[in-house]
Amino acid sequence: MKGAAYRINSMKKKVTLRDVAAKLGLSAMTVSLALRDHPRISAETKQRIRVAMDKLGYRPNPVARALATGKSNLLGVIVPNSSDPYYAEVIRAIEDQASAANYHVLLANGSYDMERYTERVQDMISLQVGGIIAAPPFTSDKPKLPDFWQRLLKSDFEMDMVLVNRELRPPVFHQVAADYCAGVKLVVDALAQRGHSRVAYISGRPAMLPIRQRLAAFKRCARQQGFDRDETLIEHCDLTFAGGYEAGKRLWAANFKKPTAVVAFSDVVAVGLLRLFGETGAAVPDEVSVVSFDGTAVGEFTHISLSTVITPMYEIGKRAYELLIGAMEGRHVEAQSLLLPVELKLRESIGPALRQNS
Repeated sequence: MKGAAYRINSMKKKVTLRDVAAKLGLSAMTVSLALRDHPRISAETKQRIRVAMDKLGYRPNPVARALATGKSNLLGVIVPNSSDPYYAEVIRAIEDQASAANYHVLLANGSYDMERYTERVQDMISLQVGGIIAAPPFTSDKPKLPDFWQRLLKSDFEMDMVLVNRELRPPVFHQVAADYCAGVKLVVDALAQRGHSRVAYISGRPAMLPIRQRLAAFKRCARQQGFDRDETLIEHCDLTFAGGYEAGKRLWAANFKKPTAVVAFSDVVAVGLLRLFGETGAAVPDEVSVVSFDGTAVGEFTHISLSTVITPMYEIGKRAYELLIGAMEGRHVEAQSLLLPVELKLRESIGPALRQNS
């Protein structure tokens, strides 16, 4: 028992803001203002305080900071599904950047429901996060914003927000997305160069903004290349392995004349499609080519490696974080919009069209 008491008494006492102030002969208020980078405190004094904090081992109390400033060192991140490989990589980038700057990430799943998303944003505002990165379920690039989002846009809550994987035209919030329309053109051109003209497309569900934009881009590019315009070549599915599998079954049942290529909305959907083709004996790519989007690691390790549009997922997260910090620091007055380039990675799943189906 005495040994335990000795260990407790020998533990290092937590250094407080008052300890830093006493060390420098300053008031606690002066140190507090310096921590908030108040203009009343000179740069020389701020530097003296930083040096003293390092020497004493002072660590700011995030709860106290939130009470004093109205904002914490928390950053909110809200995505539809954090287990989706796409968003998992975006989140990893945000956390890497935030951790290096002594911010912490508060993560929430908003699903594809606008009311739930609104609730998550409200929760984060009540927790006094410093800013929010989100992928709200807008269905249009010119959405009619609900009342709460209108107020958010007008800065009624003094909360900075950055959208990821959402391209509003024109931007109303800060936003970062990949140039998927350019990616679709790369895919369609690559298939046309290999003699494909009967090309199917498996789109996502529900009809969120990036899902709608990519389908519209595919139809436009396919029309320009003279591809078959049969509506039975378009399928929709949940963005899961099972969704891709079931969509492939419906696609094959609906088409007596089979497509020579299938473009899948995501790598996850394409993996389900490959499973179906493996079971039915449709040889990839000899009988049917498969191309997808995202460039997640799963595409490299399928039994037939996936040709896919590589999306800079990590870069999207990194740039979203940088935009948010810039907004929080008052460096961005107008809504900023970043559209990052993509590239087509050709692997085993793409090949020339069969002559009899051309």
